[in-house]
Amino acid sequence: MRSPRKWCGIVALSLLSICATASPRSGKSVPVMTALTVKLDQAMNARAAANGATFTATLKQPVEVDGQEIIPAGASAGGLMSKESPNNAQMELNSVFVNGRSYRITTESLPLGQKTALPAGATLTFHLMLSFSIAK
Repeated sequence: MRSPRKWCGIVALSLLSICATASPRSGKSVPVMTALTVKLDQAMNARAAANGATFTATLKQPVEVDGQEIIPAGASAGGLMSKESPNNAQMELNSVFVNGRSYRITTESLPLGQKTALPAGATLTFHLMLSFSIAK
C-alpha cells in the first residue's frame, strides 16, 4: 500500500500532466502579474470597507497576451473592499466580464489608508495573483 505522501505526489503529477496537455483551443491564459488597469464606476472610501463593500470598474486599457487582445478596454470588472485593521482597508478585483461571461479572478490587494477617498473615475492598477483562461 502506498503512503499518503506518495499518493498525493502521484495525484499532483497526474494533474500537472493533464494541464500541460490541455488543448490550446480551450482558451487563452492570462498569466500571473498581468496588470489590469481600471476606472472606478463609483466613489469609494476606506470606511465602506468595514461593511465589505463591493465596487464595479471598467477596464481602461485592453489586456494583451502575446500581442493578441484577450480582454477589451471597456470590459466590466467587480471587486471587494475589506478591513485589514482598524486603520487600514484594502481592495481587490475578484471578477471580470468578457464576451458576456463572468470570470473569477484573484488580484493583489491595494491598501487604503483610513482617510483615503477615491472619486468615481479614479484609475487603479491591480495585478493578477493567479492566472486564468478566457474561453474562445
